[in-house]
Amino acid sequence: MDLTARRALLVALSAVAAPSIARAVDHAPRLVSAPEVSLPDDDSLPSGASVRLEFTVSAEGRVQDVVVLEGLRPDLDAAVLEAASRMVFEPAEQGGRAMPARMRFRFRLRAPARSVIPRNPYEGDTADLVVTQGAAPPVTAPTTTAPVTAPVTAPVAAPSGEAESGEATIRTRRQSGAATTFSLRGEELTTVPGTLGEPTRVVASMPGVARTPFGLGFFVVRGASFENTGFFIDGFPVPLLYHFGAGPAVISSRLVGQLDFFPGGYPLQYGRFSAGVISLETRPPPSTRPFLEFSVDVLRASALAVVPFDQGRGSIAFAVRRSYLELIVPLIVDGVSLQYTDYQIRADYRFNARSKLSLFAFGSNDTFSRAAAAGVGQTASEQQSELAYTFHRLIGRWDYGLPGRAQLTLAGTVGVDDTAFTNQVPGQQDQSFASTGFILGERATLRVPTGQHLTTSVGFDALTILFNADLQVPLFNNIGSVPPPAFDPVVLAFSPRITQLSIAGWVEEVLRAGPVEFTAGLRIDRLKYAFVDTTVVDPRAVLRVRLHERVVANLASGFFHQQPPFFNLVPGVQNPRLRPQRSWQTSAGVELNLPGSIETRFTGYFSRMYRLIRNSSDVISTPDGPQRVPIVDDGEGRAYGLEVLVRRRLERGVYGWVSYTLSRSERYVGDGTVVPFNFDQTHVLNVALSWDINSRWRVGGRFQLASGAPRRRVTGAFYDADIDRHRALNPPRVDDGSDTERLPVYHQLDVRVDYRFRWGPWRMSAYLDVINVYFAQNVENWLYQYDYAARTAFPGLPILPALGLTGEY
Repeated sequence: MDLTARRALLVALSAVAAPSIARAVDHAPRLVSAPEVSLPDDDSLPSGASVRLEFTVSAEGRVQDVVVLEGLRPDLDAAVLEAASRMVFEPAEQGGRAMPARMRFRFRLRAPARSVIPRNPYEGDTADLVVTQGAAPPVTAPTTTAPVTAPVTAPVAAPSGEAESGEATIRTRRQSGAATTFSLRGEELTTVPGTLGEPTRVVASMPGVARTPFGLGFFVVRGASFENTGFFIDGFPVPLLYHFGAGPAVISSRLVGQLDFFPGGYPLQYGRFSAGVISLETRPPPSTRPFLEFSVDVLRASALAVVPFDQGRGSIAFAVRRSYLELIVPLIVDGVSLQYTDYQIRADYRFNARSKLSLFAFGSNDTFSRAAAAGVGQTASEQQSELAYTFHRLIGRWDYGLPGRAQLTLAGTVGVDDTAFTNQVPGQQDQSFASTGFILGERATLRVPTGQHLTTSVGFDALTILFNADLQVPLFNNIGSVPPPAFDPVVLAFSPRITQLSIAGWVEEVLRAGPVEFTAGLRIDRLKYAFVDTTVVDPRAVLRVRLHERVVANLASGFFHQQPPFFNLVPGVQNPRLRPQRSWQTSAGVELNLPGSIETRFTGYFSRMYRLIRNSSDVISTPDGPQRVPIVDDGEGRAYGLEVLVRRRLERGVYGWVSYTLSRSERYVGDGTVVPFNFDQTHVLNVALSWDINSRWRVGGRFQLASGAPRRRVTGAFYDADIDRHRALNPPRVDDGSDTERLPVYHQLDVRVDYRFRWGPWRMSAYLDVINVYFAQNVENWLYQYDYAARTAFPGLPILPALGLTGEY
């Protein structure tokens, strides 16, 4: 056959492993690379053509014993067989060791188009998002590996892929402690409109998550405050998951192997947060040869390189990203500057089928500054404020498979956090806050099957954070005195040092008997910080029952504790005697898997919150005499609601979902009066849809609708000579909410278009992601005149188009 006339047919592969009648594995094989398939030069490929295969993936990830189950014709079958024998997989894992697995695959083909370019070979393999509700035992369920396309030379055929189910000997376990789980594949994470291709920002469209102003990188989950939801990377907490100014995640999306979102009842292995958890598990992009990628858009530039070694047993990945917002933002807003930078270095090595090791170093730097004129005429001067945040982490992890399908995981981390804030006002002393935190953490987990129906998991983790701070803050008035007006308050400079220590142990027992799964667990934390030394106990339990082949019901309940933030513990400024916050969370839900790749989730929840931090002017007795404390820990609250998700899984290039949350979040004030929480939103609706039209084009849209957050009514104002400014007058707090008003309803439409093409040896992709495409004039808050006689709207994000380009070599 003439090589110039030969067509290179690109194959999109996907596979699903059906429930096994023998035993379960932790991870099914995942496709790493696939070669091009060369076919005879004719256009007689039938519509919907596919070749169904069965083969064994060895413990080394090689394909063996390939058999054609359903063929097309001899020449097509031969070409697909030859290509299949050269595919490379990450092998199945059980108990931390690699093992062979027999699987069924379907190669789905479609006719080529001239100069059609393949999609990104890692596009379907960037990340998996697992959104989890409640805390339940692991369960078995079919799993789908993300479609991966092979490298080709032009021209090529348009790829398409579909999951294939059958009698395979592989099944995967749901993460221990998950009552309800659903997964989104790579394209569902990197092509959602309005997220700028960031997988972690898809969480904002999930049920139970309230909308946050300006798309900032924090989440109000199930009515709790944003600091009550924790961010974890490879099992260890990190202070920030996103850059300032609605920026991307602090690590490259290519290094995100899985994202677990627990809106409530998260597994025992995490701890230290009283609401939800967002956990990132990292891994290098799979590659059997060196790989290079760059990405440039109107806001930032990034690069990624992966270098495998020792015949693919190990790899090293490098990634870096830098924004140039400091050049763009001042053109839009005078006196404002914003920039961020991050880096990642990751090394992985598999010693043998039982043992693997990873080292992951990453860091992030964010800076925001604002300068504004103060005064008029010749006396005018400049007021300046600046906020900078930097953190670095090194995480090491060793996974080892023990006899009897037991698995041991050991991990540790070291890191440093730096925070600095300054505020310079003409005619006043400078105010500043700077802190450095040194972090040391260790984790150990052992999972052991202890019987035919039982699995026991035990774990230990410790986290120590040493904070050193330098502060310049206003000095509080003395107790018992009536202070005169002070327009220039005294500023106190001091350097506190605070250590937060947490040592925890936990045990979880999972019982599986027929359609019933029951998990019972206990976590005990010893907490020592500032003036507090205490032990907290968190019992949790989950019941999960399969009522029908397509219907599962679950019920979860448990307790959760969280240490106060460091900045609330500074002696003399805040309150070093704050107790750990506590919450009791309960949820019940039903999952339905419907025909047509449709899945639905209905979940009701109730959360009771204790020891919440609130502002105060109370005077307390201390060994040093009476002292006024600006914050206390006697606040309480509750939240309850209904979450609904209807989702079409990615199939034939189309995916989408509708998520809706009906909720109420309240706080108790004064004599027990119940008032809405500042971020309470009764209705939150998200609709997302994306369509892969062909191998070149993908289009999609996302619509958001949310109730406005409550704000205290302002009935007037009075002049306060002590602070030389007016203060607002508000009506008394009442249960019926008549003392509050809500911001206007929020609505926004985002649109995204992706275009794939080829430029020499580079696989290219261009995208246009437009946030707020019809320029909705949303109100994020009210801005009042100095005497509260008038107000104006503080607007949300305007229309924000982002044009980007990525390339892979």
